[in-house]
Amino acid sequence: MQELLLHDATVIAMDRSRAILEHTSVAIRDERIVEVGPAATLRDRYRTAQVIDCRRKAVMPGMVDLHGYLGGSLLKSTGQNLSGGVRRTMLENLLPDFTDEAWWQADAQLNALERLKMGTTCMFSMMGGNGTRTDDVAFTQIAARELQRIGLRTRIGIGPARPPWPRRFTYWRNGVKTERMVGFDEVMDNCERLLSQRAQDSASIVDYGVALSRIGNRNEHDPVWSPEREQWVRKQAEAVLHLKKKHGVIFWTHMYGNAIEYAHDEKLGLLGPDTVLSHCTGISERAIGIMRDTGTHGAHHPRAGRIYTYPGRCPVPELIDAGVTVALGSDAPATHNCDLFLDMKAAIDQQRIHFKDADILPPGKVLEMATIDGCKALGLDQELGSVEVGKKADLITIDLFQPHLYPLDMLVYRLVYNATGADVADVTVSGRLVMQDRKLLTIDETEVLEHAQAVYQRFVERADLAAHTRNSDRFWGASRAE
Repeated sequence: MQELLLHDATVIAMDRSRAILEHTSVAIRDERIVEVGPAATLRDRYRTAQVIDCRRKAVMPGMVDLHGYLGGSLLKSTGQNLSGGVRRTMLENLLPDFTDEAWWQADAQLNALERLKMGTTCMFSMMGGNGTRTDDVAFTQIAARELQRIGLRTRIGIGPARPPWPRRFTYWRNGVKTERMVGFDEVMDNCERLLSQRAQDSASIVDYGVALSRIGNRNEHDPVWSPEREQWVRKQAEAVLHLKKKHGVIFWTHMYGNAIEYAHDEKLGLLGPDTVLSHCTGISERAIGIMRDTGTHGAHHPRAGRIYTYPGRCPVPELIDAGVTVALGSDAPATHNCDLFLDMKAAIDQQRIHFKDADILPPGKVLEMATIDGCKALGLDQELGSVEVGKKADLITIDLFQPHLYPLDMLVYRLVYNATGADVADVTVSGRLVMQDRKLLTIDETEVLEHAQAVYQRFVERADLAAHTRNSDRFWGASRAE
């Protein structure tokens, strides 16, 4: 039995009453919160517990990121000097063509390190994004092992890459390149294998969901739509729906424009309370109604690069008013960083600018989106997302004793408007202290960073990417890069 006491904090509980408790301690035994109460009382009661001094700190639930990419940490900024379509095509080909087992190990380590240091304790992350690497289960197993070891609760989204099929995949072992055509059925068999091997013990914090890059639509203006790809939509939907029902996992996909109506009208069977639709930009009032009626959840990513290439806004206030659960996600780290504090601010700014209304999206609602609402979308809100007795201790502390957070008043406003991930001091996941005073306890940070750099350099040479890591001629002094 292990006991940990987060002592004498200001606790933002995110419970039903949304209590903010001063001079409060949180007692943790093994993986769960066992008591929340007055600091003096709990200090005396838990004499043998490891104590984290939380004076001048806030304790709150860890943040939940509904849109991550395994494979993306080592791609930060890659191709940002290219136009949207060229960059998208390049990134879709990089992971299938130039990654090896060392890449997936280094990326998972860096992914976990970055997110934990920014206060994210749980994420949903696609296994490679649009160029999903489910052609070989070893890549996913390596990533899952590292995430478990370091301590980032993760739902890994597995499924087929974008059609058509079969697709060519490249393998690098000991510097030797081989290529192989992989069929749709083989990829789905791999997904079945991974789902069948899911860990059932309570100590496991890594699990799986099923994912598609897109459900599909009939929009010739969509840059990834084509008649050839559309013919695969139903086959992919049927295969993913089978896995979703058989294994009782969530389904996640990108969602833009008229795709919600498409999925509903075509009776694809993928909408429902165990489905998360990511982005939801440019959707209609009818689509909002479909999400409400089916219990489908939404995930908003206000800093995502995709907002520049697909028209429309995610109608966050309208979705919330309709009764749809809307959570937050970073859509990172390939395009930017994983700091959900920045996404909270961006979510507020984006909607207030659109409506020209400073009352839209109050900070309390946005903090809910980043914590308890993310847990609701993942079906984890009975276990996570608030500081309550009986829940698993996925918690963060925030160092409040800093100029940009003082004077201390209106604490939720301070955190949402002024804090960043760099203010996170300590992190627990399932009661395990994984970061203390901003130092990861589960892995050597220096080794992670040095290994990531070495793997990245080999990747750049292998993929001949040097030209795409340089600034354009118009990088300085011009209003447009091209």
